[in-house]
Amino acid sequence: MCQVVSMPDELSVEQTREIVRLRRRHPRAEVIVHHKRWGIIVEARRRGHAVELERFDWTGAVTPDQRVRPRRSAHLPDHHGI
Repeated sequence: MCQVVSMPDELSVEQTREIVRLRRRHPRAEVIVHHKRWGIIVEARRRGHAVELERFDWTGAVTPDQRVRPRRSAHLPDHHGI
């Protein structure tokens, strides 16, 4: 289900196209829009977990999510030699 909410600012054509591409990549995902004063965050969720995020600001920029890589802790042993 998709709900349209009026916003004081508008997305660019490219930003709108990116939302369409997000929905095509995740056709069964729930799409949630989080309003921020600088723009919006569009979240695709499946089974209660975010599968993709896109950040759109009112200047027209599109910023895709980036994979979070865990930091290696200094106290963990290095298992490369095993």
